[in-house]
Amino acid sequence: MRSVKKGDVQRLGYSDGSPYRNRKYIVINSNVIDMSKTGIPLKLIPDVGEAKVAQPYSGMHEFPKATSVKEVPLPKGYKE
Repeated sequence: MRSVKKGDVQRLGYSDGSPYRNRKYIVINSNVIDMSKTGIPLKLIPDVGEAKVAQPYSGMHEFPKATSVKEVPLPKGYKE
């Protein structure tokens, strides 16, 4: 069994194989979200600015004025 280290949730988020994929949401303490290793759509809700839906494997998403982003998983195949 893989040991979970403090800070892993910030690095792994909902990426493929992450032990945190079953959480209802994750708050990432950054204004940049990397979806390159994430195979599910996420609603990205910054603490400042407009929320958006990020599709699987869609690369980097930046929220210039934000300091954190709440990630909320959406059903596979979700389109906005």
